[in-house]
Amino acid sequence: MTKCRISRRRFIQGTASVGAALASMSSFRLLTGGSSAVAEPQQGVTFAQNWCEMCFWKCGLTAKVVNGKVRKLEGQPDCPSNYGKLCAKGNAGVFQLYDPDRLKTPLIRDGERGSGKFRKATWEEAAAYVAQKVNELKEKYGPETFSIFAHGSGEHSFVELVEIIGSPNYCIPSYAQCTGSRDIGWALSYGKPVGGKEPVDSQNSKCMMLLGRNIVEALHVGEMQDFVEGVAKGAHVIYVDPRFTKTAAKANQYMMIKPGTDSALLLGMINYIIEKEIYNKEFVENYTYGFDQFKEHVAGYTVEWASKETEIPQEEIIKAAEKLCEAAPHCYIHPGRRLTRYGNDTQFTRIVACLNMLMGNWEVRGGIYRTIGFKYDAPHMVHFDKPYADRADGAGSEEFPLGPKNLGFANKLMEHIANQDVYPLKGMFVYGCNPLHHHGSTEMVKKALDNTELLVTCEIYMTDTAWLSDVIFPESTYLERYDPVISTGRRKGYIQFREPAVSPVFDTKGGWEIAKILSGAMGHENEFLDVQEFNRQAFETLGITEEYMKKHGVWVANENTPYPVEDEGEEPSFRTPSGKAEFYSNICEHFSYPPMPSYEENPVPPEGEFRLLFGRLSFHTHARTQNNAWLLALHKSEVPLWIHTEKAKALGIKDGMSVRLVKEGFKSNPCTARVVDYIHPQAVFLPYGFGHETKGLTRITGKGARTSDFTSNLTDPISGAAGFHNGFVKVEIA
Repeated sequence: MTKCRISRRRFIQGTASVGAALASMSSFRLLTGGSSAVAEPQQGVTFAQNWCEMCFWKCGLTAKVVNGKVRKLEGQPDCPSNYGKLCAKGNAGVFQLYDPDRLKTPLIRDGERGSGKFRKATWEEAAAYVAQKVNELKEKYGPETFSIFAHGSGEHSFVELVEIIGSPNYCIPSYAQCTGSRDIGWALSYGKPVGGKEPVDSQNSKCMMLLGRNIVEALHVGEMQDFVEGVAKGAHVIYVDPRFTKTAAKANQYMMIKPGTDSALLLGMINYIIEKEIYNKEFVENYTYGFDQFKEHVAGYTVEWASKETEIPQEEIIKAAEKLCEAAPHCYIHPGRRLTRYGNDTQFTRIVACLNMLMGNWEVRGGIYRTIGFKYDAPHMVHFDKPYADRADGAGSEEFPLGPKNLGFANKLMEHIANQDVYPLKGMFVYGCNPLHHHGSTEMVKKALDNTELLVTCEIYMTDTAWLSDVIFPESTYLERYDPVISTGRRKGYIQFREPAVSPVFDTKGGWEIAKILSGAMGHENEFLDVQEFNRQAFETLGITEEYMKKHGVWVANENTPYPVEDEGEEPSFRTPSGKAEFYSNICEHFSYPPMPSYEENPVPPEGEFRLLFGRLSFHTHARTQNNAWLLALHKSEVPLWIHTEKAKALGIKDGMSVRLVKEGFKSNPCTARVVDYIHPQAVFLPYGFGHETKGLTRITGKGARTSDFTSNLTDPISGAAGFHNGFVKVEIA
């Protein structure tokens, strides 16, 4: 077999493009969406266009403003993210706007960290304070002493601020804590990452297999619409999870799997499919690389073996394999999201990719649809030299040569700040995220913050991280600010526009304005482009008008392009060294990683303990929305802890009792026991985002458990991403 070589630079360049896909408007879209209706003018009523920031799916919305107050949010009918629909979180943006718990003015710490003592400050005073501290630390330790953890639409405002200071240590935590392992594994297999909006054609699929991808409760509106349409059309749904979720309730076949054995299940299915020769032979022969070696590699992973590992009956494994093959190529095995489970998720993702290869579903209706790049000559928000452009990816990143440049490794960067083991890392900026909840070890984050001489947070609320900050800058909500227009893609490429529905309710500013103020206070002369001017230049480049965007909020670039189907005669393309989809990864071999994925057994909880699993409730996002009164009303502030009936009985726990998680003597706040048969006995489940310590979230402080107090803090050896689900806990009555 010919071996191919590829450089790290070529690998990243060749896999960085994630564009928009093409599709025809379905009957479902016509029923739920359609052309934007022009509202009749009413006295005292105005409308403003935006995209939702209550999660990160970016649903297009229109805000209805009556006599100067936002009264209603409605989905934009033409936006491909949501086609006119908003979820509970999206509707609750109105409450967030007027929430009295919001940060209302800049604050400077006026007591010990964690005391909650802050003094109000003017913007000029707070900016001058930060500028003085930054310049002192820069003089003492060098510019690389600063780091930034940022997430959300305004993240690049603070990322660019840290670049202006001269540091390479910036990261978007969603890489390490959500999609990094998946996208690297997909790029190793197909030559391109999955991207932020997974290109699975649920609405036309005949069979969908999901492993822990709880679409119904993760609730990205567009993804959910596609899934519901596919189910309505009769798609066969296979769902695998240790817990019977709301997505499982929509499945034709649900398999309760022993936690940590997903790879064994898929390898057993792969072995069966190859042995029975029911895979897509034409695709495998013409468009894949290394199949013979892979066939030999998986020969020992029998269905009988997989059944013993997973505790799933053999006939169920065979049924799932055959259902996929019957539907092929109009089927898919979902690539997953938040694949931060066991610290070996890149290779697990490669197994998922290999099973998809056997289906031959690449760029096929009902499978993995083809995306196209949507690019335009966007203006720059700020111009400056980047002295670290060719430098290694911040502290410690040379350990992971396949990782994206200056984007991720949030867990490793936080670890280096805690240990100060590369060079002094003494200044930290946090924008729109909450490391005390997002990382795998609260104690490690606290140690990092203790070693930080300047902690600056830009936020909407007094989060646990903000509570420990030296300076807090209050950001305007998405309904109060302009942001640079964004280019987004699903089946279509589209531009989205954000304008304020109302003036800021409190003394707040947008992220780009804050970054500009701070840069000027530090003495930098970089020219920040006004956001509205950025948008005007972008519209001019695109050939659209601001008036059009103010009316519609979204501009779809390829509205009339037909859906790419398999009978168009176009050859699929793969940006891999072999030019084919790779069962045997040449890049892995080049970087001394195993070129074919194998089963890696994960540790099992000791007697009397449980594996802690955590995930979403459909009406909350990460640790961002739990204090929202409208959303709290959906679960009366109760934080459920799922535990199997027999295990609960042995502990004397009854449904509805108050219980705690315990790990190495540390005990959580009380949770409410949910005693059920439909969770694997080896695991307990906790919804993510509770257990806040801050006194600034008046409705939710002290309720429920903070998952990061109990999760594992592993690092995937290939992607550098986190692994959270090898955390073991005890449960006791509170």
